[in-house]
Amino acid sequence: MLNILLMDSNFYQTSGLSFLIFNQLADERKGEVLFLLPSEGKNHDIANIIFRDDMVTIRIFNKRRIRGSHTSDLKGAEGTTIHVPFLTKNKTLDDISMRIGKILSIASADYNVLINRDDAYWNFGLKKYAQFSDTENDVMILIGRGYNSTDISRILNRSRKTISTHYRNASRKMGAANRAEFYRFASFIANCHRDERNTLCL
Repeated sequence: MLNILLMDSNFYQTSGLSFLIFNQLADERKGEVLFLLPSEGKNHDIANIIFRDDMVTIRIFNKRRIRGSHTSDLKGAEGTTIHVPFLTKNKTLDDISMRIGKILSIASADYNVLINRDDAYWNFGLKKYAQFSDTENDVMILIGRGYNSTDISRILNRSRKTISTHYRNASRKMGAANRAEFYRFASFIANCHRDERNTLCL
């Protein structure tokens, strides 16, 4: 069962998302999806996929460890969390549908398949070079914490020009149209726990 939580503040976008999600599911899988109500706080803990305004959070639980448990017992269960920039401005419906399809595939995957990143990229048709490098990720987190390029260059012991290049590369991979979109995602990631800062660019 995939538990999906739509947190988007725009009603029309939420309705469109639920329609596109349903269209991506094969008929036999439509009964395996449950749309959760955002008003119930516990739903954040049991959701496999959370769609927010500009991003999607995917939680893959280790099903071998929770077999026989109820969905209410998922809080604290072994698993991994992945955040996906989900910027839809200037995207066609086909592009958005394709990304939703990949998100559903990743969320349905076996936790153990995702442990090896290289295999995971291959299995889901993702390009390794299109993902953040470690330095790009560090730059994004520091920007999300409010540091400017001078501070970041001092912290990482790199030139401001190099920091700007890393910012531009991360922004391009994410698909951010402007600094505000980049900063919203960066500040969200910067406020996550250290082991929940995995970003995947689709």
